[in-house]
Amino acid sequence: MNLEELNLKGNVFNSSILSSLGSLSNLKSLSLSHIYAMEGLTVTYTVMGLPALKNLEKLRLGCVFGSGLINGIYVSFLHQKIFHATLSLASFNISGTIIIRRWQNLTSLEELTLTDSSFTSNIVQDIGTLTALKNLVIDTCVVDDNLDLHGFCELRQLQTLAIMYSDWNASLPHCFSELTLLNFLHLFSIKFFGDIYMFKNLASLEYLSLSFNKFSRDIFGLKNLTSLKYLDLSSNNFSEDISGLKNLISLEYLNFSSNNFSGDISGLKNLTSLEYLDLSNNNFSGDRSHIKSLTSLRELRLWNNNIEIPNNNMIYNAETEMHSLDTPTFQLRSISLSCCGDGGSFPQSLNHQHDLQYVDLSNINFKGYQFPNCLMENNKKLEALYLVNSSISGHFQLPSTSRRGLSELDVSNNSLDGSIPNEIGAKLPSLKLLNMSNNFFGGGIPISIGDHMISLVVLDLSNNKLSGGIPRHLPMRLVLFNVSSNQLFGDIQSSMENMSHLKTLDLSNNALFGGIPRSMGKMSYLEELVMANNHFEGPIPMEFCKLNYSLIFLDLSANNIPGSLPSCFSSLRLTHVYLSRNKLKGPITSFFNSSSLVTLDLSNNHLTGNIPNWIGTLSRLVYLLLNSNHFEGGIPVQLCKLNWLRLIDASSNNLSGTIPPCLMITISNDSSHAYYANHFNYGDIGFFSADVPIKFTMKSISYFYKGRVLTYLSGIDLSCNKLTGEIPHQFQHFRDIIVLNFSQNSLIGPIPPALSDLSQIESLDLSHNNLSGNIPSQLLGLHFLSFFSVAYNNLSGTTPERTGQISTFEESSYVGNPLLCGEPLPKNCSTDGSSSSMPKNATEEGSIDMKVFYASFVGSYIVMPLCIAIMLYINPYWRRAWFYHVEAATMSCYYFVLDNILPKRFYEGTI
Repeated sequence: MNLEELNLKGNVFNSSILSSLGSLSNLKSLSLSHIYAMEGLTVTYTVMGLPALKNLEKLRLGCVFGSGLINGIYVSFLHQKIFHATLSLASFNISGTIIIRRWQNLTSLEELTLTDSSFTSNIVQDIGTLTALKNLVIDTCVVDDNLDLHGFCELRQLQTLAIMYSDWNASLPHCFSELTLLNFLHLFSIKFFGDIYMFKNLASLEYLSLSFNKFSRDIFGLKNLTSLKYLDLSSNNFSEDISGLKNLISLEYLNFSSNNFSGDISGLKNLTSLEYLDLSNNNFSGDRSHIKSLTSLRELRLWNNNIEIPNNNMIYNAETEMHSLDTPTFQLRSISLSCCGDGGSFPQSLNHQHDLQYVDLSNINFKGYQFPNCLMENNKKLEALYLVNSSISGHFQLPSTSRRGLSELDVSNNSLDGSIPNEIGAKLPSLKLLNMSNNFFGGGIPISIGDHMISLVVLDLSNNKLSGGIPRHLPMRLVLFNVSSNQLFGDIQSSMENMSHLKTLDLSNNALFGGIPRSMGKMSYLEELVMANNHFEGPIPMEFCKLNYSLIFLDLSANNIPGSLPSCFSSLRLTHVYLSRNKLKGPITSFFNSSSLVTLDLSNNHLTGNIPNWIGTLSRLVYLLLNSNHFEGGIPVQLCKLNWLRLIDASSNNLSGTIPPCLMITISNDSSHAYYANHFNYGDIGFFSADVPIKFTMKSISYFYKGRVLTYLSGIDLSCNKLTGEIPHQFQHFRDIIVLNFSQNSLIGPIPPALSDLSQIESLDLSHNNLSGNIPSQLLGLHFLSFFSVAYNNLSGTTPERTGQISTFEESSYVGNPLLCGEPLPKNCSTDGSSSSMPKNATEEGSIDMKVFYASFVGSYIVMPLCIAIMLYINPYWRRAWFYHVEAATMSCYYFVLDNILPKRFYEGTI
């Protein structure tokens, strides 16, 4: 058979089929990649016929299934002395049991490709035996420890070397300088480290890419590589200046982004062939005038440096001989100068650019410059324009003719005012992203957006002064629609129809009213729904239950939503729920299957019933706010199962019973779970960030906390309930709590000295209870305490010593305790009898136990007569003396009374 090329990729074989390949003696190219080895099949039998393929020049072997395949290949096939021009091995596990010298049978091999495999370091080392090798590609291969790359130095004929995605974490040997025929070197994301001086003799190199490694030090080893056309050193740790580039006049592509380079960029002025230049995210300084001579430049990225903008000309020098001040020496296709700080006035030289396709001038302070309409007017090929946070002002202007190529426009975070032009949809019909948020736009939302922008995916008009209603027709392909923080009013029933692709809808902080549209149940991709701070009314539609498999973030807080929560609404993906400040009523029947919940805020409603026991199944819950409702019953012990819980607010309810002791060891000390990732990225076309505040009372004042500040807050607020019993005494695992509020309950017993274990606490409120005993002196160790109240209890003894934080608290912290004395109370312990007679140690340890006192008093009066009687019984002399003195004392008393007290008539009559 004269067959020369055979591709059997992606088939299922047994040994008999593959062993018959030896009959194809004229075969030059064979591909057996992605084969499925049947059970019991070994490659020893699979490739038995391959040695007969004497004319084979190109062989590709790969296996997705079957881990023992590679051993058979090496034992039965590479053992034979066969010469191939190209060999490709993919998806193999090459173990250390292979006899490495079998590479030596392929001494004429010119191309070797190893992909998606794993092997030992000695196999890599022995690749050096393939002395005829010209092209070597290693892609996504894992090697064990002790990797030695010196074997590569023997490949003196090597012209192409590409190693990618392999995480070898090694350094290059200096003998690499002997590979003088290399013209293509691509080392991408391998975690190579060290310097690159070994490249100094590679004069034939035309392509050099070392991106996403850990190379460091300077780049002076490249100064003699005058043949280089492509140089990419991005995302490493290179430092020093770039003056060594001045001789690389053949360079067409240069990417030094994300390193630690410093100094000026004067070394670039001779690179007249350069078309792409990216120096972003470094420490370069000076000005940009040095690139005026780069006449071939088409793409420029200099963002996040310290490069200055000289005079009124950002790119071009006023001393240019062949061009005037405002005439550029080249036409750019792309320019990115983001993060360059104070930019002075807008660069007038950009008025003369006509080929721009991508422009990013974000985060440059242009000091109130008017909107640069010339960028859209002059560049008909413009595809993306970013002017984010550029301090531009004035009215937004459209080009005179339609720009159908423009797909991304972002002018957010500026001071633009006036109305959004009504014809924006007709002039920019191909937009996929339109972000005009955080400006001062007024007027209404142009209806042309819905009529013409059929490709629009992201529309963000938030934080402006827009008024009127939401247009009835919006682009059907919208994925993100954000008009929050405006002055919009009216209902939204018709606007939400046919919005089936929406993932994020934010209508918050407006004056919208009416019911929540039932059509939202058709938004099967909806993940974030934010409608807070409006005037919506009517119950939550039952159609919301259709969102159980998509919804992640729900915020309907601060509206007028009545009724009960739909029992069927229990999204499996739901992580954050904010329904506070509404008119919801009835028991909690939703969310019982929402095991991913991080935040559940149902505060300030009219909810009733008990706190459900199934709340203990919400294993990821961090923030639980049930305050200001009408809940009753006890605090469920199932809360103790929530190991990530950091904040519990069940205040202002009708809860009764005792505080579960296990609750005191529930609050998590690990804040890493508390920062919830409520940021949603839509690839290259959009970004949504939800940062909803949570209201919590701290230091007797209610604050709103959000973002990272919220992650530092942890505590329990059970105030204003009907709780009884004592305060639990277990706090040893509760050290990082910030707030503890048990005020306005009916708690009894002493204040636990263990409260001193709360070393980070800032607010402690135990007021308005029935607590008794003394204030523990151990509280003096709470060094961060800034609010403290034990007012209106039955405490006694003296107030704590006025040192440390305790000295900052006034009378109001102790008032309402009649038996308490000492500063700052007006009752002085030294002048009050009941207090001053009390020993100091009694004050510290507690009041006298009266039952014990009475028992000891009676006992002493019984024991003393018994002791006297026993002594008299034992000693007769003492007994006679005792009775003699008793008789004498009795007679003395008798005559004393007779002579001095009784009247004489009593005893004279008897005489």
